[in-house]
Amino acid sequence: MCVARVNLYLQTFILLFSPKRIVPDRALNIAGILVFWTWFPLLVACLPNWPERFVFVLTSFAVTSIQHVQLCLKHFPANVYMGPPRANNWFEKQTRGALDISCPSWMDWFNGGLQFQLEHHLFPRLSRCQLRKVSQLVQDLCKKHNLLYQSYSFVEANVWTIKTLRAVAVQARDLANPVPKNMVWEAVHTHG
Repeated sequence: MCVARVNLYLQTFILLFSPKRIVPDRALNIAGILVFWTWFPLLVACLPNWPERFVFVLTSFAVTSIQHVQLCLKHFPANVYMGPPRANNWFEKQTRGALDISCPSWMDWFNGGLQFQLEHHLFPRLSRCQLRKVSQLVQDLCKKHNLLYQSYSFVEANVWTIKTLRAVAVQARDLANPVPKNMVWEAVHTHG
């Protein structure tokens, strides 16, 4: 995940400079990319020598790899698309679209509150130091209304992510007989 940012940069360029894709505010996005790619090399050039520049760029990538891991674990195994929307299902969509990582409170700073992904989706402006307190309320509400509440350990979340990615890869490979994503999700999460 340390080099995941490179892929994000490439995907951004492919999207913005593809004439076949409709991108809202394309010019504004390109302007933002130009500002970043002017500012970042100038920042790196301020360092005195090439080894320090290399270590700085590598460190900046490594630090963001923590966030990449967090986002992948909380979203990849989740069933984001459940078909056509039903009336008043926003809360249910949030419960199915994200999962939490159970960890001790001393790791809250390291996770930056992202271990409470569902709570973050439900209350995006809530301070991250309050997410642990709200978590129990969300769990109780999900239980009361028979809604899915997913919370796994770091290892379990990795296992679910890998299983889900494998199932989606198998589905993508079988283009002749694709299986709807919600069926793949249910198969992975009910049968392991």
